[in-house]
Amino acid sequence: MNHKVTIEELGGRGDGIFHEKGKKYFVPYSVPGDVVDVKLNGAKGKIRHIHQKSNHRVDAICDHFTKCGGCMLQHVEESYYKEWKEGLIRTALVNQGIEDAMIEPLVMSPPNSRRRTTLQAIGRGEGNIILGYAEKNSHNLIDVKMCPILEPTIVSFITPLREFLGRLLVKKQKMAIQITKGDNGLDVVFKGKGDLNLDLRMDLAAFAEKNDLARVSWFDTSLKTPYFEMLAERRKPYVMFDGNKVFFPTGAFLQATVEGQNMLISKMLGGIKDAGSVVDLFSGCGTFSIAAAKLASVHAVENNEAMLSALKNSANQMTDIKQVTTELRDLFLRPLLPHELDRFDAAIIDPPRAGARHQMSEIINSNLKKLVMISCNPVSFARDVQELKNAGFEMGAVTPIDQFIYSSHLEIIANFERA
Repeated sequence: MNHKVTIEELGGRGDGIFHEKGKKYFVPYSVPGDVVDVKLNGAKGKIRHIHQKSNHRVDAICDHFTKCGGCMLQHVEESYYKEWKEGLIRTALVNQGIEDAMIEPLVMSPPNSRRRTTLQAIGRGEGNIILGYAEKNSHNLIDVKMCPILEPTIVSFITPLREFLGRLLVKKQKMAIQITKGDNGLDVVFKGKGDLNLDLRMDLAAFAEKNDLARVSWFDTSLKTPYFEMLAERRKPYVMFDGNKVFFPTGAFLQATVEGQNMLISKMLGGIKDAGSVVDLFSGCGTFSIAAAKLASVHAVENNEAMLSALKNSANQMTDIKQVTTELRDLFLRPLLPHELDRFDAAIIDPPRAGARHQMSEIINSNLKKLVMISCNPVSFARDVQELKNAGFEMGAVTPIDQFIYSSHLEIIANFERA
């Protein structure tokens, strides 16, 4: 039975919310002020009809919106959307008792700027495939022809990729294709089950040649410890970090957009001013290390050998930076201890989504004076801020950076100094 309701607020994951008889209901693709008919299934509602559109509602910019699960919020007007995203941080901080934080306006990456993605493919038989993204909360694939989020080079690669996979995949065969745009071409990884025969190896190398790919690799998901097997490297893919070229390995983690990366770098540089030596924790292939090394000597710590040696090799070829040393170490199992941290004037930490609780407590117990924290989770960020404040650190302005536009994901950077 349909149910006429007014949407009251936007939840942390981007669903509209209304309350009834003391209960909370979540309605995807709605916006506060909408008057809608919803069909309820437990606490979830599905829009059946919009009686009255909210002033905050706009038309989506993608044909696949509401079907593809990639974007949740294309229907929300920009200034309201920005306010909501800034509010995600404010709410998380207030929940930890921090009410005086200075939150800068959201820095949004522009459309067509996302430089990495993973597309899913499944064979349909007779040369047909579905290539695209999963529906929200489902394994169903949506066939994607356009994407206003992705870099145009990646979007124009979808058609030749579709044709190639159509000849390759048999019915119900699945494959994932990881695409990263380097500054000198695409780095493409095909992920599927089993080893490749000689014919397919040659086909993939020819495909790379025909489409001017920088590099193409295979990742056999059926192996106990899968690894990237390079099939053709026509040129070594690289990206620029603060004006320096870094050649990145297959499967490397890069910030999702160049604009987001550069904003993070510029905020980070403000936080390590006057430091002579810096430790970069979870350094990846050097997004922050390379830029920081223009000001200070840098010790980069990371648990991925390929990314660490990419950073080391690139740094060795640079003439305008100070010394960069590297250390292969699992910071979840073996965080740097206070006596190791005390050798440095400043630390940069950019942990994965779960945060790095153990490493944060070692930082708190050290004598470090300056800290730059990058986080992609407002809740774990706020928890860490609370502990840092208790340990005498003062927080500068918090900058929210939106590299995953129209989603509930958010990058945060803040600089801390111990009083």
